[in-house]
Amino acid sequence: MEKEEKKNTMIKNIGIVMRAWLKRYPSAWLLLPVFIVLRIVSPFMGTLLSSSAVGAISKGDVKNFLLMIGGILIVSSGFSGAINIIGTFLRVHRVYTRLNVFAGGLFRKALNTDYQNIELHKNQTLMEKGANALGANYAGPEEIMNQTVNILVVLFGIVSYGSVIFLIDWKILVVVLCMFAGNLSLQSMAIKYSDKHRGEGAEYWRKQKYIKDKSLNIGAGKDIRIYQLKGWFHEVLCDIREKLRKYDSKREWRWYLPTISDASFNFLRDFLAYAILIRRVLNGELDLAGFTMYLGLIGSFSSWIYGLSGNFNGLRKASHEFNDYFDFIGLKDDSGFVGKNGEWKLFEEDDEKNKASTDSAPEIIFRNVGFTYEGSSRVILKDLNFTIHKGEKIALVGNNGAGKTTIVKLLSGLYRQTEGDILVNGKSINEIGLHKYQDNVSVLFQDTNPLSFSIEENVAGCEIEKIDNRKVWECLEKAGLGERIKSLKNKEKTYITQNLDEEGILLSGGETQKLLLAKALYKNGNLLILDEPTSALDPIAESKIYEEYNQMAKNKTALFISHRLASTKFCDRIMFLDNGKIVEFGTHEELMAKGGKYKEMFEIQSQYYVSKGE
Repeated sequence: MEKEEKKNTMIKNIGIVMRAWLKRYPSAWLLLPVFIVLRIVSPFMGTLLSSSAVGAISKGDVKNFLLMIGGILIVSSGFSGAINIIGTFLRVHRVYTRLNVFAGGLFRKALNTDYQNIELHKNQTLMEKGANALGANYAGPEEIMNQTVNILVVLFGIVSYGSVIFLIDWKILVVVLCMFAGNLSLQSMAIKYSDKHRGEGAEYWRKQKYIKDKSLNIGAGKDIRIYQLKGWFHEVLCDIREKLRKYDSKREWRWYLPTISDASFNFLRDFLAYAILIRRVLNGELDLAGFTMYLGLIGSFSSWIYGLSGNFNGLRKASHEFNDYFDFIGLKDDSGFVGKNGEWKLFEEDDEKNKASTDSAPEIIFRNVGFTYEGSSRVILKDLNFTIHKGEKIALVGNNGAGKTTIVKLLSGLYRQTEGDILVNGKSINEIGLHKYQDNVSVLFQDTNPLSFSIEENVAGCEIEKIDNRKVWECLEKAGLGERIKSLKNKEKTYITQNLDEEGILLSGGETQKLLLAKALYKNGNLLILDEPTSALDPIAESKIYEEYNQMAKNKTALFISHRLASTKFCDRIMFLDNGKIVEFGTHEELMAKGGKYKEMFEIQSQYYVSKGE
């Protein structure tokens, strides 16, 4: 069993977050202490105002009363204004620290991490939990900053106000401290339950998001209407929401217990405080102004104590959420890693190793390659050995589930083999460097959809100012999409779908695949991989596109995957894959003469294109 990785402690997470905040906004070093002092003094100003009013009224000194009240109000208003202004500055700093430092790190991790990391269901749940920790002002790292500031205010307030209350009567202090201990214990139980079941909640939210996204997706909308899936979708969504409601109910009622506890202790505290202070007033030990002052101080101290338990448990909760963030960005991969403070970094390519790059058509060697999905006992590929020579065009064919797409993902660097090695020009992909290797690979997957950006951005895959417009049109023409794009009002500036532009268009399935072909052509990688790229085209259109790719594949190493074997005859050799193994390898003529599985499949498919025996 895989050993569970040790989580960061709350103290460590506070250090990580506060360093990130203070590093990004050095002015917080000055603003934060001022803000803390103002927050501590501010409740006392309210208490002073009330006690001064009572004292002045009891003495009948109206003039001094008005002067005193006016002065206190001016000072108190100044404090409140300063607290609001500085608090707003600090709050904005915390928001942007969350967004730019930590949410930015999560976003870069999701974009750069190994494809295998985000393909697994358990890692998708980790990503969802990590995103939830950064999706609100009162969660994860921002809440750690919020509660750390609050706890600093509360701690200093408790020390200062508690000292005064101790001088009044230590029994009041004991009751308030008992209230704090009980509240802390009950909130700890609620947090433990939330931590234990947080994955369950994240899973419900992930499923609900999927159903909502599909309900709003234009492509899925056609199937939903044609096949009358509306009722089914609604039932599934209602079922998920009901489970989420039950989950929230079980979690939330545990938070009601601290409230009940506080109400009980508040009654005892107030009864004791009033009894002690009234007795002192009656004994002549305390005047009405002092009575009001001490009563206000006891109330403020109780709010500090109550705040401490809430802040502390809020901090614990936020720290656990922050660890969810680290669980995702800490996923091990070959393309990058996360530094100790959660800052994203990429492995630096070694210049010496990069000399063994694929600047020309590469030779590919699979040496005893095996692949098994993480957590699965089913072997997809085992002891796979073959060589694709420089500039050679290879067709990879076989039945569904034979492992063709897995080979494509291994060749494109999306997967890492679990056994053996893949050599490119005699060097392992690991030695070359994944990013350097992928720079020279053009891949077209069968299940890829264009982004909702402009046609030229989809083809070039970069910012508009970096696009080679002449090359874009050249690739569109070669992919057979030039005339279609020229007929559009905004031509290559036209957006795909109306998600980002109201004048966007929807391409047909065949047009979409032609656009993706143009994208692969634009990149012009020296290793060309096509994974069923023409499955939405008719055989004649497919044949024309493959003829074009046959020309484009000159001086390149190319791998073509297709179910239609007639499209692979122009390739130099054909690999027939069956149950994760290469069972036949040779030219079309050689495999037909061999009379094996390739010939059997070819002849079965040929029957569909034969008319009246011709």
